[in-house]
Amino acid sequence: MSLRLQLLAVALLTLVLPWTGFRYAQAMETALRAGLEQSLLARAATVATALGERSASLCAPPDCDAQRAGGTVYATALAREPELDGVADDHWNTTTDLGLAIGTDHRVWAGTYGRFVYLFISVADRDLVYQRQAGQPPYGDRVVVAVEPGSARWWLMATAAPGAFRAQETGPDRFEPSETYDGRIIGAWQETAAGYALEVRVPLNLVGGALGVGIIDVDRSDASYGELHATWDEPTGTLGRFIRQVPELESMLGQFGRAGERFRVLDHDGWVLAATGRVAPGVTADDGTGLAGDLFRWLLERDDPPYPADRPQGRVADETLRQALTGREATAWYGSGPEREAIVAAAVPITGSTGIEGAIVLEQASDPILTLTNRARVRLMSLTLVATLVVGLGLLGYATWLSLRVRRLAGAAQTALGPRGEIRSGMPGTAAGDELGALSRSFTELLERLREHTEYLRTLASKLSHELRTPLAVVTTSLDNLEHEVNAPAAAEYLTRLRQGAQRLDGILAAMSEATELEQAIRETAAQPLDLKAVVASCCAAYRDVYPGREIAFRYEATAVTVVGSGELVAQLLDKLVDNAVSFSAEGSRIEVALAAAGDEIVLSVANLGPTLPAKMRGRLFDSLVSLREQRGDRPHLGLGLHIVALVADFHGGRCEADDLPDGSGVVFRVWFPRRNDGG
Repeated sequence: MSLRLQLLAVALLTLVLPWTGFRYAQAMETALRAGLEQSLLARAATVATALGERSASLCAPPDCDAQRAGGTVYATALAREPELDGVADDHWNTTTDLGLAIGTDHRVWAGTYGRFVYLFISVADRDLVYQRQAGQPPYGDRVVVAVEPGSARWWLMATAAPGAFRAQETGPDRFEPSETYDGRIIGAWQETAAGYALEVRVPLNLVGGALGVGIIDVDRSDASYGELHATWDEPTGTLGRFIRQVPELESMLGQFGRAGERFRVLDHDGWVLAATGRVAPGVTADDGTGLAGDLFRWLLERDDPPYPADRPQGRVADETLRQALTGREATAWYGSGPEREAIVAAAVPITGSTGIEGAIVLEQASDPILTLTNRARVRLMSLTLVATLVVGLGLLGYATWLSLRVRRLAGAAQTALGPRGEIRSGMPGTAAGDELGALSRSFTELLERLREHTEYLRTLASKLSHELRTPLAVVTTSLDNLEHEVNAPAAAEYLTRLRQGAQRLDGILAAMSEATELEQAIRETAAQPLDLKAVVASCCAAYRDVYPGREIAFRYEATAVTVVGSGELVAQLLDKLVDNAVSFSAEGSRIEVALAAAGDEIVLSVANLGPTLPAKMRGRLFDSLVSLREQRGDRPHLGLGLHIVALVADFHGGRCEADDLPDGSGVVFRVWFPRRNDGG
C-alpha cells in the first residue's frame, strides 16, 4: 500500500468527528423530546385540574354509561350549516370508516351546527319502494330516527318520491306512518346509484343523550313490514349514546390553547367531548439549512408510527393515550403527513369527586420546538464533516509531498552508481530537519565514504606498484650484475641486495595477508576470562626493551579489570597501538598506556605526543589499507595495524576510537572492553 493510501486510511479515522456529532445530535434530540413531553404533561395536568373542579360539565349517567346497549352516534362539529338537499357535499366527510354502520351496507354520519343535529344517512337498496298512498300499506322503504330527551320518541322518515319531507311520529315494532307530522324535524330524500340517501335536521333539545337510526328495507316481491337494520339494541329497543362536543368545554379549553397545538377532552370511554386548536407544524420549511438540513433530518428521522385516526369517529383508540383513562399519565410520538412531521401527544387523567372522569389530551407538532436547535445542530455536523474533509485533503496532500520526496530520494539512490563505476554522493533533501532529511544525510555520508574507499581501491594498484617497484628493481639490477660478474668479488654484495629485495617483497605480501589471517584466527579463538591488567602490564614491560628510545608508562586506575576474551589478541591489539604511537612520536618522548573504569566498561588508552589527526581521515583510521605514515627505511606499511585493532575490539564486544589530546599536543587511542558479568 502506498504512503498516500496509508495516510488516507488514517484520515478516515477523523470520521469519528461527524459520527460523534451525529450521536450528540441524537442525544440532544432525545433530550429535547423528553423536555417537550414533560412540558406538555405539566400543561395538560393544569387543564385537567381545572376541569376536575368543574366535573359537572362532563356528561353523567345514564348518558355516559359506557355499557349502554346500542351503537353510539358521535356528532362532529360542522364548519358551516349544511343545505338540506340529500347530497353529500363538502359539509360531510362520508368516508366509510367514519360513519356508523347500520347493518352491513348502510351508514349514518352525524354533525352539529348551532342548535341542530344533522344526520346524513346512506342506504344501499337495489329495489327502492316508495309509499303508494298516505296511510295505506305498503308503506315502502323508510327510515326511523329515535331520540331520548327523557323518554324515547320515534320519528319516521318516509316519502312517496324524492324530495323534501317532514318527520312523522311512529312507534316501535312496525314503525307505521301516523300522519302526525312534526315540522321541527325535516329533511331531503335523494336517490343514489346504490340506493338512496337522506339528510335530516333535528333540534338538539329533542335529542338528549341518546339517538338511534333504523333502516326498514321493503322489496316489491314482499311489500309487507320489511327487514329492519338499526343502531339501537333491537331485542330491548335501548338506544345508543349520542355524543357531541360541548361548547362550554371548548370555551374553557380555548383559554389554554396555543398555535400549532390541540386540546381534547375525553370522557371515561375515550369519546371526544371538546376539541380546540389544530395540530399543524409551524413555518419551518425555510430554516436556512438547505440540502445539509434535509440530509441530517433524514439521518435523524425517528421511526415514529403514523398518526392514529379515531376509530370510530370521535373516539380515541390509541392504547397509549387511553392509559390516562385508567389514571396513568402517558405520552406518545407520531409521524404525520408526507414529510413525517413529528407530533407529540400527552394524556393526563381528569379526576373528579367520583374518581376518573375522563382525560385531557394535548397534541403539538414538535417541529416548531425542535427547529429552534436545528440550525445549530446542522452547523455542528456540517463543521465536523468539513473538518474531516479538510483533514483528509491535508493528509492526502502531505502524503503526496512525502511520496514525492521519497521517490526523489529513491531515484537518487538508484542513480548513485554511474555507468563507469563512479559514485555520486549528493542526495536531495539533506537540508530538511525531519526524518527523511536525516535519512538523506545518512545516505550522503555513506555514499561519500564509499566513494572515498572506492577511490582508495582505485589508487591501490599504483600504491602497490610503488611499493613493489623498488624491491623488484633491486632484484633485477642484482641479477643483471650477477650475469656479468659471476666470479667477481662484488658478487657477494649483489647476492645480499637480492636477498634483501626478496625479503621486502615477502614482507609486503605478509602484511597484506595479515588481516585476513587474523580474522580467521579470531573466529577460531575461544573466549575466556582474563585479567586485562596483567596482560597490559606484561606487554608494557616488554615494550620498554623493544623501544628503548621511548618512555613507556603504564597507569592503572580501575579496580576489577576481568574481561572475557583472548589475552593473545589483546596483546596484538596493544602491539599495534604502541607501534603506531612510536611511529608518530619523537625520540625520547613519553607514551602513556592507561586502564580506567567507565561504568560497566574498562577503557584501554594509548596516548603519545606528536602530530594531531587529519580531520578528513578521522572516520577512516580503522579501515583496511588506510595509512598516514611515511615509509621509514626498508619496511613497507600498508595501513593494516589499526584495522587489526578494530577487529580485536569487535571480538571482545567493545569499540575503539581515536582523538586529539585536549591540549592538541598529540593523539590518544581508546578501546572499550565490557566488564565480565559476575554471574558468568
